Amino acid sequence: MILLIQNIEDYNNDLRVSLQAFYGGERIVVPEIFDKKPELKAEIDKVLVADIDDNRINIELYSVADGGERTLACSTQIPVDGDCRDKSAVRNPLKLAIYNMLSEYTDRRLPWGSLTGIRPTKIAVSYMEAGMTSEDIIGNYQEIYGTSREKAELAVAVADREKKIIDSVAEEDEYCLYIGIPFCPTRCLYCSFTSYPIAVYKNKVDAYLDAVEKEMAYVAEAYSGKRLISIYVGGGTPSSISAEHMDRLCSMIEKSFDLSQVREFTIEAGRPDSTTFDKLEVMKRHGVTRISINPQTMNEETLRTIGRAHTPEQTVIAMENARRAGFDNINMDLIVGLPGEDTDSVENTLRQVKELSPESLTVHTLAIKRAANLNIEMDKYRDTLKSDIDSQLGAVTRAAAEMGLDPYYLYRQKNMTGNLENVGYSKPGLECLYNILIMEERTDIIGLGAGSSSKLVVRPGHDGVTEGTRIDRIENCKSVDDYIARIDEMIERKKAGFIWD
Repeated sequence: MILLIQNIEDYNNDLRVSLQAFYGGERIVVPEIFDKKPELKAEIDKVLVADIDDNRINIELYSVADGGERTLACSTQIPVDGDCRDKSAVRNPLKLAIYNMLSEYTDRRLPWGSLTGIRPTKIAVSYMEAGMTSEDIIGNYQEIYGTSREKAELAVAVADREKKIIDSVAEEDEYCLYIGIPFCPTRCLYCSFTSYPIAVYKNKVDAYLDAVEKEMAYVAEAYSGKRLISIYVGGGTPSSISAEHMDRLCSMIEKSFDLSQVREFTIEAGRPDSTTFDKLEVMKRHGVTRISINPQTMNEETLRTIGRAHTPEQTVIAMENARRAGFDNINMDLIVGLPGEDTDSVENTLRQVKELSPESLTVHTLAIKRAANLNIEMDKYRDTLKSDIDSQLGAVTRAAAEMGLDPYYLYRQKNMTGNLENVGYSKPGLECLYNILIMEERTDIIGLGAGSSSKLVVRPGHDGVTEGTRIDRIENCKSVDDYIARIDEMIERKKAGFIWD
């Protein structure tokens, strides 16, 4: 456990995420916690002291012996010229100083350096819009954040593809729609998403769709003055519902919205054991243009470990059925860093994926979420988590290039193994518009269904108050039962949040 002592609170989050990058999984507490739980003092084995004023920042890390005696382990100091609370001037130098100090102390270099945000490409996009060259942008990533050249080049490559697509969007006049189907065949070991077992909830699917249809009708009317350009049906596992319910869902969408300007319509076909030919036929008949079949791994032993009740052979069958149904834009999701898997395991998966030849590949680095069973049962799995994650991602990069897939989408999450990244690869022209827009936050994205979140881009003058652009969020309740019972409240939340005339 790490004790964090700071003289001002302005950089609390920055200090925490910097510590977590090197000491992932360790709890970070502040002195006030001892008033309620004095027994925690005995668990402290490190102390970080941050003393910040208008002249300098002084950071010290102490190791703590069993008796509570502190020994200085490392320290750093950087000058401050002016207001120490000016985050625009202080935040990046502060985080880089802590990163360099902890990197030297632990003898670890993190590929993303001090950069801890979930959208590293937004920096490159903003630089491009300011007219900077790619080489200058790469240099800034290395100088300001301490990233490796490889990661800086990745960010710039992704940003270049993103920007070309963003430039094709009329940001204020167009919007995206997300529809959450929070049912799954079973819950996977690593999952923290809102999901409910379809075997238990199958008799409530109609009531759930009734509620979604009601919310859908309101949003369609409220957004009738904007053009819908992307629909994304996620979950959960949307393909866990029956073909009849899938037909009803797609019919609801067609009835409620003008689809004439829609550039892509994605449904996560998800787990191969739920992706049947009749469901795929329904999707194709209703104009779905892109699906995602997500094996996560093609190693059968790992599939059993993570609680996915399907086999690699079922993934092959699902892909064959999708091709037979007429789909020519199929994504596959994989996860690197799964329990028991090393680079050889990932390369085995990639060999099989190459034979299936998807049009895009989304590769996630395992993120150990607080609510996931993997985190709850960590003692059981800790020794099976390998340390060669960057090598696993390197194998993915090489395989994607061999398949003619280029990186177009990149984001990061908290508690991600190796402090690394998730990357989407696609064939040219088949980038997922929704994935880019939800990361870059340039258009409104309206979420329908349990556990969904709407993100509204509020621009200067939009509400008569805002000077700069901000993102407003409107959350739906997570529980399926609550969502059904409180659908009128979900609509009222949107009415209150939709602030235009």
